Amino acid sequence: MVATMMPLTAAEVPPIVLSAAADTTATQVPQDGDNGVKTTLASCPRLCDGNRNGQRDALLEFAVGGLPADAVNVRATLRVYAWQQFASRVRAHPAQGSAAGAGAWAERPPIGAPLATVDQVRQGFNEWDVSRSVTGNGPVSFALTQENWNTRIYWASRENSRAAIRPQLLLTYERSGKPPARPSTPPPPPPTTTAPAPVPSPTRTASPTPTRTVTTAPPTTTPPAPSPTPTVPPGTQVPGWRLVWADEFDGPSVDLSRWNLRDNEGRSIDRGCNVDDAENTFVSSGVLTLRALRETAVCSSQTRQYTQSYLDTIGKKSFQYGRFEMRAQSPNGPTDSRGLWPAFWLRPDDGGKGEIDVVELPGGSQYHHAATQAIFYDYSPVKQDQRWDLPTGYPGDGFHTYTTEWEPGVIRWYIDGRQVWQRDRSTTPWFDEAFNKPYNLRLNFQVGGWLGDPDAATRFPADFRVDYVRVWQR
Repeated sequence: MVATMMPLTAAEVPPIVLSAAADTTATQVPQDGDNGVKTTLASCPRLCDGNRNGQRDALLEFAVGGLPADAVNVRATLRVYAWQQFASRVRAHPAQGSAAGAGAWAERPPIGAPLATVDQVRQGFNEWDVSRSVTGNGPVSFALTQENWNTRIYWASRENSRAAIRPQLLLTYERSGKPPARPSTPPPPPPTTTAPAPVPSPTRTASPTPTRTVTTAPPTTTPPAPSPTPTVPPGTQVPGWRLVWADEFDGPSVDLSRWNLRDNEGRSIDRGCNVDDAENTFVSSGVLTLRALRETAVCSSQTRQYTQSYLDTIGKKSFQYGRFEMRAQSPNGPTDSRGLWPAFWLRPDDGGKGEIDVVELPGGSQYHHAATQAIFYDYSPVKQDQRWDLPTGYPGDGFHTYTTEWEPGVIRWYIDGRQVWQRDRSTTPWFDEAFNKPYNLRLNFQVGGWLGDPDAATRFPADFRVDYVRVWQR
């Protein structure tokens, strides 16, 4: 009797899961120290945390083994874990050298053209198709370069204490003895790894409620699976802070248990009329829209040429200290936005001294490209402020995150995760007098005022779109 070995089919070939043989962070910043022994890898563009020579690239090396000589259609997937989601584009490149070492920039290996791109970093494992660099057994290295989001993104390294989140290279292949069709479903991931949920797009669409189908099944001794744990919105868990209030704008309309919506209000500081009207303030697909319209309206016994939206939490919620964050898109472009002025800010419950502007986003050719951070003592005005230009783009090119951390003795401002300003007792003689009491939230879209009125080119309707507002405290 003669035994004959039949070639394995693709479905019978198990995937190969490789752990990193070496990894490090190549950095332009000598103060980073030895990156080859850290539990995290880092990436950052050249302009990083305010340093124009702060680039960091994550380097990873694998020893490919186990591929048979007749392996064909090899597919290689690089999988690297991030703790948070970021609106950042990260590319995977082949690296011509080892990823071992401390990460000195002078020793960074040459890298080739991008193999694959992740357009938004998600919480959990991110994947890049690096198949073009894996042609057989042997060492192979990769570099992750960060194209935008000018602050560091941290990735789990091979030194991380949690083996399940260390970098991986996943290999699948077929045998050339009898080339089969590729299976209709991809091979399963490593048993210790749970694939992360997809990152929501900037404009989130509520998923329809699934329809349950009841099927009569024979008796079984296997208990039913437990109900899934509710998903925590990405970005709500911030180390050192506890989420105490939020509006994700997932409902069908403005939540009036959280917000007041001003109506029939005309103020001397602008040219619009604050109205409670469904055409000016509405919620759709997980986004709150504050809309400014060019239309005649009478409010506070005055005739105005514009209508606008103004929300606040007066009498409903206030905070003394905290981390205040909004993710939003400005309506303002370079040529069509003069006189448009959306803002997210805080005012004291007692109506007295003090104001904290998380962000103001005035429009027009002179202002549209920057975001304003400010504090006020009173409206004489005694104030301190700055306008900060985004390193690339401008507030109207998409959704950006604006954050203010207010603590005893200090206030810090961040845009897209990067600190851009700080005020404290050393910079502000009246700091303790103004910022030691509860403040409420304000979210409004003003038309006209100190920074100019609309002109013929100003586009209406104009939409200030807000993805969420969140508040944390220590």
